[in-house]
Amino acid sequence: MVGTDFSAGAELALEQALTWAAKSVASIALVHAYEDEPGTPSDGDHPSAALLSRLEETASGSGAKERGIRVDPLVRRGAPWDKIVNVASELGATLIVVGAYGQRGPMKTSLIGSVAMRVVATSTQSVLVVRN
Repeated sequence: MVGTDFSAGAELALEQALTWAAKSVASIALVHAYEDEPGTPSDGDHPSAALLSRLEETASGSGAKERGIRVDPLVRRGAPWDKIVNVASELGATLIVVGAYGQRGPMKTSLIGSVAMRVVATSTQSVLVVRN
């Protein structure tokens, strides 16, 4: 299972997961989780369809199909670290792969970003953090 925020770090995580999947004949769940902006009405339009389309484009451009690897794009609404861990558990994933940091870039006080740190801290599955 790969968590993505469409950053360069997430691209590296997907590439690493594809390398592992090719060796083990595994499939990949590509998961993007988002949180609503404060003040967003609960009955308003949600970006799920656009995000799913973007995930499908990411999967198509990854070369997974050419390697014979199935990539299932999934969009979830909620805190990214929580949804990544939950989806991995729901799917019975044996490995979660995330970039060390995402769109906000590297943190000055930590080797990995807050999402990666929380995934590592809360997951019962093994987690591979890919350095950017």
